[in-house]
Amino acid sequence: MQQSPLVDGGHSISPSVSPSPTSSSASHQNQNQTIPAARPGDKRSPAHAAAAELDSRSKRAQVSRACQRCRNLRRACSEYRPCKRCLDQGLGEQCLVQPGPSLHVSPQSTAFQRMAELLPLTVVDYCVGRFFARLYPTIPIMVPEYIAQLKLAARAGPASEAAMEAQCLLTAMCSLVLLQVEEPESLFLQGLISEKNAAYGQRLFDGALAAHGSFARSSNPSLELCLLTFFLYACHGALLHHSQAFLFLRESTTLWLLLRPCGNPSSSSTSFRFLADRLFWTLLISERSHAIRYRRPVTLQITAETPSPDDNPSLAGFWTLAALFRPLDTWFISLATQSINSPLNPGPPHPPPASQAIHASLTYIERAIKTAINPTIPLQDTQKANLRVTQMWLRIILWQLRLRLGHLTTEEASPGLSENLTYQYPLVVARDLTLSTHHLPVDSIKVHGVGLTEKLFDIASAMVDVLARIPIAKEGARVAREVGNDSWAGRSRSNPEDDLKYLRRLITQLPGGKAIYDELLRKHLQQAMPG
Repeated sequence: MQQSPLVDGGHSISPSVSPSPTSSSASHQNQNQTIPAARPGDKRSPAHAAAAELDSRSKRAQVSRACQRCRNLRRACSEYRPCKRCLDQGLGEQCLVQPGPSLHVSPQSTAFQRMAELLPLTVVDYCVGRFFARLYPTIPIMVPEYIAQLKLAARAGPASEAAMEAQCLLTAMCSLVLLQVEEPESLFLQGLISEKNAAYGQRLFDGALAAHGSFARSSNPSLELCLLTFFLYACHGALLHHSQAFLFLRESTTLWLLLRPCGNPSSSSTSFRFLADRLFWTLLISERSHAIRYRRPVTLQITAETPSPDDNPSLAGFWTLAALFRPLDTWFISLATQSINSPLNPGPPHPPPASQAIHASLTYIERAIKTAINPTIPLQDTQKANLRVTQMWLRIILWQLRLRLGHLTTEEASPGLSENLTYQYPLVVARDLTLSTHHLPVDSIKVHGVGLTEKLFDIASAMVDVLARIPIAKEGARVAREVGNDSWAGRSRSNPEDDLKYLRRLITQLPGGKAIYDELLRKHLQQAMPG
């Protein structure tokens, strides 16, 4: 069998090629070794004998050509160091540090050590405080007692799988806080970190992502792994990685189904149960919102075994948000994403009763969405912002669906014709949105990340479509005439164009607004209304 070349300091040594006498002499001087005498009958020169001896020792000391990371992944590796695969992943330094044969360090141990060094306890405490102040009202999937248990578990070191999951979960949570809550170009707690929030949050995210990839997949996942995967999904969403976000969202919903907190005997702990229950509704909200926005299928369904909302008064806003998405079942998602063949028009070849059934179902859904928010419950500003924008966005989604199905009319709203069946309905929605959000601090909207920016962009785009076909002056006159009507009671005489300007100005102040969505809206305006 042909001997493969040996790698010595990055150079190939072929056993069939003997070094020159000059190189042998240099080797003799450097290593202070004597050339062994030739054996009887050996016709080789002393230099050739020395080369053979050196070659024999090199063979005995031969090591794998692949770096440690490529060996763990069982992937091809290049000869130079750092190798191309590690460089592409930004792990060049890790590639250069190769453990010795008697000192094996697992990838999990390396990832744990890197996360522990990158995330000191002071940073964890700060991010935990910011999480409960800004994100907890919307995603109440962590509580102080549970985080205290995570900190305690993380101290056990990399030898424990539970410690690895705890450390990784804390890292992912801190990453989301830095990427979505904090100002990206500023430094929190001056002197605590040496990088801007966005850069430091990205490093934490990369570390948590690498550690997550090293976990062995199991059919009996832990709650920590479910939560970790959700936080990684949220981080991908904050970074506008939509495809990767969907991948981790689907994984987190699958892990929750495998977790089965309602039937798992090990889930009898009260803390485990209510956190898992809240995680279900958080995943359901995220999955259905993502499905509508990006035309994706859904996994979670509401059944008789679905966890019931708890009676914690501080979570009234969260359960209201769940109520907005509760009626949007698989049938609606399939209809909205055009995943099923449904009668799109009441005329032939489809019978009218089928279209009437769809119309009745959409009417029921819209009524449920309109009445989901109880005006008497106390809400924080962040909850008000999220609920109002999401509610108006869902009303626009229903309007777009009716437009595609041919259920709208160009007539104006009247006592016998509901305004949600008119072509001008987005102007009504925009007016309601302006009145319900103009008094809220921008930070209360900004904290929800790019998700609300996208929803506001959808509402503004629908307004542009309507205004491009209806003269603004005519619409303004109609608004003035309808002030006395009950459906317009309490609304301002503001021009629809003013509402559009408000939405566009608001979008520019939100994550991704100035860089992406304002430019998209500007192009849409130029195409729809060139004048």
